[in-house]
Amino acid sequence: MALAKREKAFVAVFVLGLAALAVDRVFLRPQGGAGTAAADAFATYGVPASPAEDAPSGPAEVQSPSVAERLDRVWPDREPNVAQVRDPFSLTGSWLGSTEAGASAAPDLVAAFAKTHPLVAVVMNGPQSHILVNDRVLALGEQIDGFTLVSVSPKSAVLERQGERVVLELVSK
Repeated sequence: MALAKREKAFVAVFVLGLAALAVDRVFLRPQGGAGTAAADAFATYGVPASPAEDAPSGPAEVQSPSVAERLDRVWPDREPNVAQVRDPFSLTGSWLGSTEAGASAAPDLVAAFAKTHPLVAVVMNGPQSHILVNDRVLALGEQIDGFTLVSVSPKSAVLERQGERVVLELVSK
């Protein structure tokens, strides 16, 4: 069976690759590879650089921390703050129109906020009262688009931003 010139080139590249693999595994592996990683490379993950005294002899295998252990270090409290999540499709205050310089900017922002943030529901429970605005639940002291919820009544809620107050009335459907 005669091989074409192109097929001979493919066979030559394949044989060359096999030879390189053999040289790497036989001659270069003892000097390099995963077994010779620097001892301080694993210190970032809290893994000891030397094997334990009671470990069986043989090639030491360094265990890297699990994904759960890494996440515990990055995100220790593991409690998502659902109240800070907002509707990604709602417009923020900066998109609600042109803000002009001077004193007229604050009333326009308050009026725009009141128009775009309807009060849908109120849950009265003393200091643990909540409101529902734009599909987002807010407790006292939490913010939405820069406005902080300061008080809740059975049919309204008061939010404040930089001394400007807005009163949202309960929407009747």
